[in-house]
Amino acid sequence: MPSNDEQITLRYDTIAVTPRGMAETHGKKIVIFVPAGEINRITLKFGRAEHRPVLSMTIGIFLALVGIFGLIESFNPAKENRYYWGLVALGIFGGSIIFDTLKKRYFLEVDKKNDMCRLVFSKKAKKSEIDEFCNKVRTTYKFEITDAVHNPT
Repeated sequence: MPSNDEQITLRYDTIAVTPRGMAETHGKKIVIFVPAGEINRITLKFGRAEHRPVLSMTIGIFLALVGIFGLIESFNPAKENRYYWGLVALGIFGGSIIFDTLKKRYFLEVDKKNDMCRLVFSKKAKKSEIDEFCNKVRTTYKFEITDAVHNPT
């Protein structure tokens, strides 16, 4: 027997919306959750979705430089090179951070009471389907979502 408290969950790609709030999910795990009472404004945007891009880019560049140093030193026959291959692995990790910082995605920028967060769609999300999802969220839960996407390239 269904209860009166049964809640409808609207989902598209990695974003889920309920009367309790909005969440970014990966698989069956919630990565970021924003309670409905804390939401001031929601804006759909296209661009670099990293939360702190300067910090991420700085860490990525540092690790990439460590990796380059490790790669150069690993070919020096006078030194034991197993440690330098570990540095190369850190460089690969740094390159991944740089790539993640520079990639562009659709995301919902949620202004909360004391903070801002970004709920990011995956690369396979399509603008038309995102618009349809946002319209469902507007009508079902009365969250106002502003579309700030003009011409993504």
